[in-house]
Amino acid sequence: MRGCRRALGGYWATRFARPGAGLWMPGLWAETECTREDLSEQFWLATKPHRKDFEELGFVQCRFSKIKGTHNLNPLLRDSGGVSYLDPTRRYFGLLLYRRIYHRHTGREANEIIIAFTAAFQDNDLSCTNHQKAFDPPDRSDVLRVSSYDVKFIYQRFLERFQQHSETPRQFTDLESLKQWFDARQLKAFEDRVRRRLFIPMTDGEVAAARARLQSGAPPIPGPRRGRLSLRWALWLAIIAFIFLLEIMHRPLHGGGRTDTMEFRGQQFKLSKAYADYDDYKDDPNNLDTNELGRIEQVMTTAKVPATFKDRKEFIEFMVFQLTFPGYGASSMGGVTDDGSQLDFESVEIPQRDKDRVVLVREADGQLKVVDDFVYSTATNDIRSVELKNRTLHYYDAHHNILRDKHL
Repeated sequence: MRGCRRALGGYWATRFARPGAGLWMPGLWAETECTREDLSEQFWLATKPHRKDFEELGFVQCRFSKIKGTHNLNPLLRDSGGVSYLDPTRRYFGLLLYRRIYHRHTGREANEIIIAFTAAFQDNDLSCTNHQKAFDPPDRSDVLRVSSYDVKFIYQRFLERFQQHSETPRQFTDLESLKQWFDARQLKAFEDRVRRRLFIPMTDGEVAAARARLQSGAPPIPGPRRGRLSLRWALWLAIIAFIFLLEIMHRPLHGGGRTDTMEFRGQQFKLSKAYADYDDYKDDPNNLDTNELGRIEQVMTTAKVPATFKDRKEFIEFMVFQLTFPGYGASSMGGVTDDGSQLDFESVEIPQRDKDRVVLVREADGQLKVVDDFVYSTATNDIRSVELKNRTLHYYDAHHNILRDKHL
C-alpha cells in the first residue's frame, strides 16, 4: 500500500507542486561550456582527488563547464563547475560535476560531487553514476546508481555492467561528434520531462521576480499555482484520498511499520516522533528527540577512527557509513601541499549542535594516514580550504582567514 501511496504522491508532486527555483534548460554544450579560469578555487580544491583518479585511469579532459550566473535563478546554488573526459579509446565519456548548495534547514553550505561514466550505443546509453536524484531516463537506457565518491570504484562497476552489453559503443572521433551526441541526449531528456510536466516554463514575470530576489539575497518563495483544477486532476485527488483512507483503515494499532528510533553505531536513539519511512524522517529538520542530542554528540565525537586506511574508498566508506549519523550531512574536499602528498578532508555533521567532526588523511607512499581529527563549531566559521605548508596544516575560511593550525 505504501508503494501505491508514494507512487501517486510522486505523480501529484510533479504535477501540482508549486514551481521552485528556476534553471536554464536544456543545458546544451555551448550553454555551460567555460574556461579553466572561470572555475572557482573551491572547485579545484574540492575535486582535486577525483580529477587525479580520472587521470590515473587514462581519461583526458575535453571540456570545462559551469552553470553561468545569467542561467541560474536558484539562490541555494552558490557555486558550480565540471570537467568532461574521454578515455583513450574515445568510447567512454566521463563526467565530474561540483555544486555548492545552501541547505536551509541547517543554515550551512555543503559540497556535492557527482561522478558518471557513459557509453553510447545505437539506440540507448549505459551510465554508471553516484547521482541518486536524477530523473529516470527517457528511453531504454541502462542507468546503474552506486553510493560512492570513489572514481575508480564507480568506473569498475561501470565496466562490470558494460560486460553485459554485446554491442560496441560509439566512438567519438572528434570533439564535434561528442558535442552533437551530448546535445541530442540533453534535448531528448529535456523534451521528455517537459512532456511529463516535470519541468514547466517560467513566465517573464517569474523570471524577473526570481532575478530580483537573487540580487537582493532574499530567500526563494513559491510561485503561484498555475491553472485551475480540471476534472481529470480532481479524479486523481479522489483516488489518492480513497487510497489514503484505505491505508488508515488497515493500519495496525502498533504503528504498521512506523518507527520512533534510529540505530547508529550499535545503539538505539529516540526520534521526535514515529516516521513511516526514511524519507519522512530525513526531511524533518526536528527529527530527533532533543534529550538524545547530547548522547549522539558523545558517540560521534568519541568514536574511534583507524590510524590508516588502505585507500580512499575505505576511508570515505568509513566516514559515510560508520561516522555519519543517518539523515545528516557529510562533506569532502581536497587540499594543497608543498611536498607532493595528497590531502583528503572529510567532515560529518553532529546533529543540531552546529558542530562537525573533521578527519583529515594524508596520502603518501601508497597509504592514507590520519594526520588530524578534531571537532569544530560551524556556527560562525566554516572551513573552506586546507593546505600543508612547511609541515604545518592550515585551515581557512571563505576569506582565507586561518581558523586552525597544526604542526605535523
